[in-house]
Amino acid sequence: MSAGGRQRWWWCAWLLAVLAGCAPAPQRPPSATEAAVALQQPQQWCFADDGVCFDNQLPAARLNGVERLGPDHYRLLIRPEIEPINPSPWYGFRLRSEPPRALQIELDYGSFEHRYWPKLSLDGERWRLLSQQEFELDDRGEARIQLPALASELQIYAQPPLGEAEFDALLGRVQSRVADVQVEIFGQSVQGRPLRLFEFGGTADSPWVIVLGRQHPPENTGSQALLSFVDTLTGDSPQAHDYRRRVRTLVVPVLNPDGVALGHWRGNAHGRDLNRDWGPFEQPETRALRDALLARTGPDGRPVLFAIDFHSTWSDVLYSVEEDPSRQPGGLLRGWIEAMDARFPGRIEEQAFAAATSVFKNWAYCQFGATAVTYEVGDDTTAEQLDDVARTAAFALMAVSERPLPERAPACAAASGAGPGTGPAQSR
Repeated sequence: MSAGGRQRWWWCAWLLAVLAGCAPAPQRPPSATEAAVALQQPQQWCFADDGVCFDNQLPAARLNGVERLGPDHYRLLIRPEIEPINPSPWYGFRLRSEPPRALQIELDYGSFEHRYWPKLSLDGERWRLLSQQEFELDDRGEARIQLPALASELQIYAQPPLGEAEFDALLGRVQSRVADVQVEIFGQSVQGRPLRLFEFGGTADSPWVIVLGRQHPPENTGSQALLSFVDTLTGDSPQAHDYRRRVRTLVVPVLNPDGVALGHWRGNAHGRDLNRDWGPFEQPETRALRDALLARTGPDGRPVLFAIDFHSTWSDVLYSVEEDPSRQPGGLLRGWIEAMDARFPGRIEEQAFAAATSVFKNWAYCQFGATAVTYEVGDDTTAEQLDDVARTAAFALMAVSERPLPERAPACAAASGAGPGTGPAQSR
């Protein structure tokens, strides 16, 4: 899609002035959690002795300090936005050297262990894994990069960053295939970034399918799977055309744009884990999406058939709701998983948990009686594998969505959830 044709959203500024003679509304003081967030400051670290500069001035970068240990030898400090926090030590930085130099780089995560094998790019578009000669994780868990003299400028990230350009491109593809795509800014993040959704298909009486992504900033493989999933639902196959005739789909590609832009490990700009806020609703991002969904599914609104929340963890897994009757033989969830398992025997792992925590999946089940899952993609699942599985998941959903709508599941009350940034690594 050309730059001129790319859809752009701009969030209008809110009216800040009040009527003359009226006192301004009191501002809520930041909570202890919000005040403790260490927002990363864009900066660079230059070392004249080696002619080397490191910086964190790119989108989604994370670099908190650089120490020179000796000639061409550096320690990079990678720290979270808040503690305690899920152990997802995201990093990303740019390196400049003139002329190109071979460097030894140590990655220091403080009290956290290494998680993401480094990826390197010379142009910010084409990425590759560092080789085993270029990266070492020793028996003590210390991560070292032995970087040859490759180029005068390069980038190293925990995962190839996915940002606004990729999701603009997704919307452009959807609009080129599907008529009457509705685009909406449904709120704004803590830092004022627009929260966006788009919806397509169905009629006034059609059930909803809700597709959610990027509550957690580092979880790029989940975002890649979301792209493939939505591309398949909006494709030109007979199944996709029939699905769009029967079902209305709502897609929120990125619920946490602040966390993505800031290179956070887990939270939004307040340091809060959004996928532990579907109950407390203390954060503007979850409140805004809750309100947008409830406005579409009120007492007289159309039902929600299926809700899927894309994430990443150490391996591929589907988290379901233990109480969900559609897990039983003949049910929608059982049929969906069986269809995927037929294509990938033994690969599709389901883990069911009670709807007792304030994650999106549990809220969607309890609020709407919908079949709801957290779709987790492994950190190291290849692009080809995750694309294949996500497309199969989309075709399986299109097939099972032809079944008659089940009776609404009984309402339940999700617990208030864990504290800020805590909880298990998985988004159960």
